[in-house]
Amino acid sequence: MNWLPEMLAGGRMYEPTQDALWVHSIDLAREADFNLGALRVRPARCEVEWNGDTRILQRRVMQVLVALSRSPGSVVSQSDLVVRCWRGLSVSDDAIYRCISKLRKLAANYPEPPFAIEVIPGIGYRLTSGHNEDGPVAPRRARFRLPALVAVVALLVFVGGALWVFQSRAPDRYPLRVAVEPFEALSDTAEAHSLAKRIPNEVVDALGDSQIETVLSGERASKDAGNPATPGLIVTGILRDDGRNSIVEVRIENGANGAALWSTEFKRATREASDLPLEVAARVADIVNMTSFARGAKPPLTDDSALTALLRTTEMLRDTTDDAWAPMVENAQSVVARHPDFAFGHSVLAAAYAEAAMMIDVPERARVMREAARKEADQTLKLDPEDAGAYAILSGLVGMANPYNYRGIEDVLLRGIERARHPREPLGALYSYEGTLLSNVGRLREALPLQLTAQATDKWGPPKTVKVALAYSNMGNLPAARTWIQQAVQRWPNHSSVRAYRLYIACFYEQPAVALAIIDAAGAQAPADRGEIPVWRSFVEAKAARSAQAIASTVPKIREAADQGRIPRETEIMMLAALGESKQAMDVANGALDRHQRLEPKFLFTPVTRNLRQDPGFVRLASRLGLIAYWRETGKRPDFCAGPPDSGECSPELLAALRSH
Repeated sequence: MNWLPEMLAGGRMYEPTQDALWVHSIDLAREADFNLGALRVRPARCEVEWNGDTRILQRRVMQVLVALSRSPGSVVSQSDLVVRCWRGLSVSDDAIYRCISKLRKLAANYPEPPFAIEVIPGIGYRLTSGHNEDGPVAPRRARFRLPALVAVVALLVFVGGALWVFQSRAPDRYPLRVAVEPFEALSDTAEAHSLAKRIPNEVVDALGDSQIETVLSGERASKDAGNPATPGLIVTGILRDDGRNSIVEVRIENGANGAALWSTEFKRATREASDLPLEVAARVADIVNMTSFARGAKPPLTDDSALTALLRTTEMLRDTTDDAWAPMVENAQSVVARHPDFAFGHSVLAAAYAEAAMMIDVPERARVMREAARKEADQTLKLDPEDAGAYAILSGLVGMANPYNYRGIEDVLLRGIERARHPREPLGALYSYEGTLLSNVGRLREALPLQLTAQATDKWGPPKTVKVALAYSNMGNLPAARTWIQQAVQRWPNHSSVRAYRLYIACFYEQPAVALAIIDAAGAQAPADRGEIPVWRSFVEAKAARSAQAIASTVPKIREAADQGRIPRETEIMMLAALGESKQAMDVANGALDRHQRLEPKFLFTPVTRNLRQDPGFVRLASRLGLIAYWRETGKRPDFCAGPPDSGECSPELLAALRSH
């Protein structure tokens, strides 16, 4: 949940490190076709074929099949399956066994079973096949250098430990059962029918990742013979093609009475609809997770109208706009009015008030909204001391009072991380905000594990995924950044943070040709954002040209765009620094502070602003941003000053400022 909006993050370039959670994961798009006995397996298409009969497997089931097939006859442990198929996320034994049982059922459907899967109790699973002549081969990997290996181990220990703590603190909830109905294809095209089959499977996989019992309607018919329980939620969908676009209408109903709880429409150009199932699945999983929390809270949110209002509010908080605060407040107020003892309702209302305080231009009205936000957050903690949303809001209110009071903000965040248990969305936000704060003070090495933990805690939050991409890019690991930003683009192509971070990473770190292609795609996808597109294009072209004339003609365009609000002030400073205009960049930063404009210091710690860190005016600017005081008081230096005194970046003036009292 995007509890409070944040600017783009920055950092410093370091030795590239591997992304520990992705090192061994299976990317079906890169897996070659192979045979299991008489069965032809096509991982990239999630298909298996026998004697002309083709069947589609769920993505997660196919990943498990590939993982087992890589080691035919050998035992694959459950932990290996989790790493390869669930990217290291904490999943239940039931989620794994569900995939195994589907594969066994698949094999049993053929006259001569092409494979068999044996359970090794307490250890794992073994796949056997009599004629596996060209099974998948694990890709060769580059050898790790010792520092990179140490970084991977440390990262796994931190993220794994944090997730263990989260799981151990997770409260008991009423188990929510979800039935996913077949999606109806209204258009009689092969593409429409293929999407209508794939989308429900992706939804089931996504909900399985979230530990929610989910079945396709066909499976439900066979299972319900011995367990006729009514599903708590039913997911339905309709897919149509208007000639240019693939359009999916999705609806979530109360399984008990058929009342609509949530519905929305997805649209993509038909030629670009291959990732549409991932987008639908991510959104549905997010809504179902919030519903599961609300229904299982103590006391629970019981009536459908209040739940619908809650879902509307949390969706708006996921991607806020300038004019969204009024309906957010109205919806959240209706939840609190109907269920005053539902603690998270007060937390969401506090978030809505905080958003309003940031959007309202009238100082007195903004002050009233801040006070209302604090009151609701305090009420939340009285009702539920373990609510993460209240701590997220309280930390933001400290930042509104003084954005450079890093220690005050951090105190609230660390208290929340220690005490909060739920919901996942704001709990992930606490880790994300602490990671952002560390980036603001130049401590990127410590920030990255926090962003990874935030994403693992709330994997359906777009900002948390893109912040992992940003952290990697600012640390010099562009391959990992590409992987994470691509995942975000597949799932949330229209989310404002995904568009913004994609442009940021491409234009500052990719080669010019790649950056320009992404700029073109962004301009075609979101015409409303074209105000910033020409500026990014001019910047990339000037950076590639490396000529004084190109830079001289581009700088005024950058300055004008920032003055008009088309790009953030921090982006303006970074663009100027990247073009070698250090003096102008420093003047812009100091001028903004003179006008009492808030700046997030992350921009000072990026690879492209190294020249600013070496500028004679850096110490004064860092002092004005509250950084010198933080570094002195905590004894925690920025990463670029953590090495030997003669390492080059930490100037004598800065060292002297850090030592003085």
